[in-house]
Amino acid sequence: MTETSDYHVPVLCREVVDALCNGKNGCFIDATLGGGGHFRALARKLSNGATLIGIDRDADAIEWNRRNPTATAASVHLEHARFSEIARICETLSISSVDGVLIDLGVSSFQIDHPERGFSFMQECGLDMRMNTREGAPAMDLIDRFSVEELAGVLARYGEIRNARRMAMAIKSSPEAIRSSSALRTCLTREYGQLKYKVLARVFMALRIAVNDELDELRTFLAAIPELLADGGRIAVISYHSLEDRMVKEFFRNSEPHCICPSSILRCTCGRPGKLKRVNRKAIVASEDEISVNPRARSARLRIAEKIAGVTE
Repeated sequence: MTETSDYHVPVLCREVVDALCNGKNGCFIDATLGGGGHFRALARKLSNGATLIGIDRDADAIEWNRRNPTATAASVHLEHARFSEIARICETLSISSVDGVLIDLGVSSFQIDHPERGFSFMQECGLDMRMNTREGAPAMDLIDRFSVEELAGVLARYGEIRNARRMAMAIKSSPEAIRSSSALRTCLTREYGQLKYKVLARVFMALRIAVNDELDELRTFLAAIPELLADGGRIAVISYHSLEDRMVKEFFRNSEPHCICPSSILRCTCGRPGKLKRVNRKAIVASEDEISVNPRARSARLRIAEKIAGVTE
């Protein structure tokens, strides 16, 4: 990895910092550290006595940030772990509550632009796609191992591919092993002719989600957040495709106060208080100015929720 500030361009950075940092003290977590763009922006807002934690499952990201330390008065901790392990990390660091948490669910610019990581269909690369190259099986091995039905399920569920079984059959019956991005593109071109960019992007996205178990990771992470946040603490999530955004939107909505009494009861008796309230009911998107500088911001959706004060079980 090169020593450069261009490891990753943070998306919606000003909006994230404004949402999370209402003061200079407290405990804040960037649970998808990446190149540290959001992390550094948060760090500049914090004073002595604050705590800032960076989490990433990609060892390269942790090592890069250790070699390029953040200038801040806050106490800094960098943790090589999945963001779904946030509760365990807080317990290990003896942190009982958190004032602000961020996750940016996008793939970092470094991961996309370096072909050895296998994330991009635009470059020749081995089909790896693991966020943590030290664990799990790469995409090429999953393709070998999956049955047609299993592969079709991944393509349909995570990539929203129409007639996914046809695509899965084409991949599984390919005369050459699907071990690289070019082999996968060649296979799909043989079956369909020239595919649109967005279709190829969805195929690669589906495989990446399966390789990294991303939706289950997100589900586990979200479930832990209400208990970790301090009263008035906030969670900010940046997502890039409908599956993640829908999951976040539904979790925030379901965590708000709402009656769960049977419809036959005329007056609410459940007293369900809820734990979070949505700060923005409509997702925040990047401005045209930001998109012109960083085109990857075009699909970003930011949702923010706040811990309701005084809620007890």
